[in-house]
Amino acid sequence: MVAAELAGYLMERKALVDAALAERLPSEDVEPRNVHAAMRYAVLSGGKRLRPVLALAIAEIGGLKPEQILDAACAIEFVHAASLILDDLPAMDNSDMRRDQPATHRKYDEATAILAALALISDAYALLSKNASVRLDGNGVSSVVAILSNTIGTAGLIQGQHIDLTLAREAHTLEALESIYRTKAAVLFHAAVAIPASLAQLSKRQCEALEVYATNVGIAFQITDDIIDAHHLHSDGEQKVTFVTFAGEDGARRKAINLADTALAALDQFGERGVPLRGLAEYVASRTV
Repeated sequence: MVAAELAGYLMERKALVDAALAERLPSEDVEPRNVHAAMRYAVLSGGKRLRPVLALAIAEIGGLKPEQILDAACAIEFVHAASLILDDLPAMDNSDMRRDQPATHRKYDEATAILAALALISDAYALLSKNASVRLDGNGVSSVVAILSNTIGTAGLIQGQHIDLTLAREAHTLEALESIYRTKAAVLFHAAVAIPASLAQLSKRQCEALEVYATNVGIAFQITDDIIDAHHLHSDGEQKVTFVTFAGEDGARRKAINLADTALAALDQFGERGVPLRGLAEYVASRTV
């Protein structure tokens, strides 16, 4: 997929996801209005939508139309937005800005931000359960919901945040940093692959290959984030320890490219159906914004 085709693909799918998100978020005119407003602010104030777009691409591999898994794709983005709200809180990463705008807890307040994050996670489960119940039997629904639970729980995002907070007080190592990236970044890419793969009832072999793809793309995404943010300061004025700290910008870019190559190799069995996924991996490894 050439750059222009990929850009068009991403723009079209992003527009589809953005419209679906706006439709599924609760109205600011309904109580609790402040919480609903904070939810909409956190979700709709920017974002590349790579995770839900990836979910749509996986579903298409299994012969589904994007519209058939939009609830699941939105659920994944709700969890992503909730994780960013919590990540920015003073007790966590203490970030006042997100996507060049005030973080949710700065736009509203800490209590409202926390409630908005909890509401997004709750709504994510409702959306995913609704979507899964249309596609799968009872056992299948339970399995898909378990994927989301593991993504959020102490084997996923919570573990990654805990390690990140621990590193703020202890010596940093590259090994620990990669562990954070695997649990804070790659885990959501894994969910964006595993959930639609289950809904489309892909084979075990296909699922395993896609999980390799997702993990490598997810870590590459975080490393390219490090490259983009290499000259930005934390709110406390100190430079954040990132992959660039250990490998330099050139070394970090090489690592991202190597991860993308591993992801691409996992797609061999999909032939032409894997073209959008190849384009996404190449974009992630080379992106500068």
